[in-house]
Amino acid sequence: MWGIGDLGKSAYDFVDFLKETDQKLWQILPLVIPDSFGSPYASNSAFAGNTMLISPQELLKEKLVSQNDISKLESKIKNQFKRKKQLLNIAYNNFLNRNVLKKEFGIFIKEESFWIEYTANFLLLKKGFKNKSWIDFPKEFKNNNEISTVWKKENGSELEEIKFEQFLFFHQWKKIKEYAHANNIEIIGDIPIFVSYDSADVWANRSIFKLDPKGKPEVVAGVPPDYFSKTGQLWGNPHYNWEILKEKDYFWWVNRIKHTLKMVDYIRADHFRGFEAAWEVPIEEKTAINGKWVKGPGAFFFNFLKTKIDNLPIIAEDLGVITDEVIKLRDEFNFPGMKILQFAFDSENNKFLPQNYDTENCVVYTGTHDNNTTLGWYNNEATENDKKNVYKFTDFNGENISWSLIRLAMRSKAIWSIIPMQDILNLDESARMNFPGKTENNWQWKMKDLNISNEIKNNLKMLTNETRR
Repeated sequence: MWGIGDLGKSAYDFVDFLKETDQKLWQILPLVIPDSFGSPYASNSAFAGNTMLISPQELLKEKLVSQNDISKLESKIKNQFKRKKQLLNIAYNNFLNRNVLKKEFGIFIKEESFWIEYTANFLLLKKGFKNKSWIDFPKEFKNNNEISTVWKKENGSELEEIKFEQFLFFHQWKKIKEYAHANNIEIIGDIPIFVSYDSADVWANRSIFKLDPKGKPEVVAGVPPDYFSKTGQLWGNPHYNWEILKEKDYFWWVNRIKHTLKMVDYIRADHFRGFEAAWEVPIEEKTAINGKWVKGPGAFFFNFLKTKIDNLPIIAEDLGVITDEVIKLRDEFNFPGMKILQFAFDSENNKFLPQNYDTENCVVYTGTHDNNTTLGWYNNEATENDKKNVYKFTDFNGENISWSLIRLAMRSKAIWSIIPMQDILNLDESARMNFPGKTENNWQWKMKDLNISNEIKNNLKMLTNETRR
């Protein structure tokens, strides 16, 4: 009835599925507020959670809403986002009038003080100015530090409600993480290296990004022409001013990583190569072709992080144009890299073929959120040469390509193997999550229920135990 998944029963049921099949890891996409196209890699906050994932049933358990509240909204409001927003408003009003979660909320505000204040200001301004980019805000609101105390006082209640909704999200997620841990399951999260220009983080921390005096980006991020695009990918994110960040002890990054490690056990560092060198494109360019590689913070950055954070459990997303310098940086800190089986079959010398792995310190995937499903890849993208090598290097007999690659992944010497649910269910291209470089009709796949056949569950459990995963 609520249109999207949430942090309620279905999330706990998924953990139960993982436990039942003897899985040890659960990898998730960023749980931030997605952009209007649904991408979790283009959020207006690197810290805030997606409050549309807050569970009505969990609110009911906390006595913040009643069953009557839920039933009324289900019958009265068809739009799922408006319905959820109304329910959160009811929860907030009940919070104000009851002695529920007051202490926990106070602790949350104190612990998240680095980002929660400026993010609440930004989200309220975005709402008030009809989702305009911050660069188009009136002058008195273009900088978080210049917002008047009068405005904050006048809008105090709405600002507190935004903070409360963020509290609810993290409160519910914390319970899921604890439930996963109780079932011996750890969580892999994700940090996209870049953030959106139109975000609370750029708005409130302009000095750490390469912006002109008016606040507009001088250069933007992307990648040169690659497997996914002949003109490269022009992401449009502003680049960091790493020199300024260094002067400020990388304060923003330290807080970002600490924040993420509260939510997950391991971090997949998306576009890891950007820490060694990133593709920088002049703002006036229409494609990513005419960019250049610009040095990142390198080993000094990670050595500094180690002085502030006891453990850096990072998986390096080392895909794309990878140089010896990137490999050296990855290996210096013993970060495992990634191997993608869908990329493995163009030759018998391909580095993604398990027989060619030069180290166990890697994580193997059949595909990631950027790939087609394995069935979709085989049917629509794999060349005849790819298919010939699939038959040569896997146990594929023409019946179930997804599980042939799953077995290849699990039987490899990689320390971990991660399998997308679409491949476990052997789904075709219609279940693809993302087409890199495309905005519309993306990020739409949903696993609507956990009616997974006993055959699949048994096969997954047997293979996991056979390979001692």
